[in-house]
Amino acid sequence: MFNRVHGPGSFPDGISRPDFSSDLPLELRELQEEQGVQASLNGDSVDSDWPVSIFVPERYEENYAYPLLVWFHDAGCHEGQVESVMTAISRQNYCGLGVQGNQPLPGGNSFGWDPELLEYGTTSLRDLLSVTIRRLRQAFHIHSERIFLAGSGSGADIALQQLALMPQWYAGAILISPDCSPSVLQSLQATSLQDKSLLWTVAETASSDQLACNVEAVQLTRLAGGEPEVRVTDTVLDPESSAVRFVDHWLLSKMVDVAYA
Repeated sequence: MFNRVHGPGSFPDGISRPDFSSDLPLELRELQEEQGVQASLNGDSVDSDWPVSIFVPERYEENYAYPLLVWFHDAGCHEGQVESVMTAISRQNYCGLGVQGNQPLPGGNSFGWDPELLEYGTTSLRDLLSVTIRRLRQAFHIHSERIFLAGSGSGADIALQQLALMPQWYAGAILISPDCSPSVLQSLQATSLQDKSLLWTVAETASSDQLACNVEAVQLTRLAGGEPEVRVTDTVLDPESSAVRFVDHWLLSKMVDVAYA
């Protein structure tokens, strides 16, 4: 099953967020956040036109707590790519959320990312993810401790940036040939990624500058306490192809590790 919907999550400027403790269960953090937001909004409705797409397995099982993959596409794609990506990784094991880039590109239905201004109208990406994921968890059985960010190219940068911004919300990230832009490197210098699992691919065809940026980003991630697993590939992986099937095995292994920790 695949649905394309408009994602809720717009908030007026100036709303302060509580400083959540990373050891609180996600449900309590969500409740605390929701109470703070509602108090600031004085009961006003929350809505946004930021386009998102949702992927749900065809044989959805209500009694199974699904991991959620939040997908950020590379430049030149759109949020609907999440369908092909999730199908390539696993048709059954995960729910998926695709987010459209906030920078329109020529060609129609083509978008990129402006990492310096992660907003869509008055909605910040952080707020969009907070509210949309919460509502997905209300509509579907999603495991609160198995929410992973994922992306390719510039989208992988956004995934890593959001993980660095709010690490307590996510279990880790899957990064397919990230660009590792200066804004991403900066975000890694002031965060704690303790025990966060990251699957990180780097292509042998990467330029020397891009390789150097990836090396620096991996080092900063480790200094922040993260656990990046780097895999060198012959070429940049196509996230819509069978080449990303190994992501399923990696995710399952991480969930087994957590279960027996």
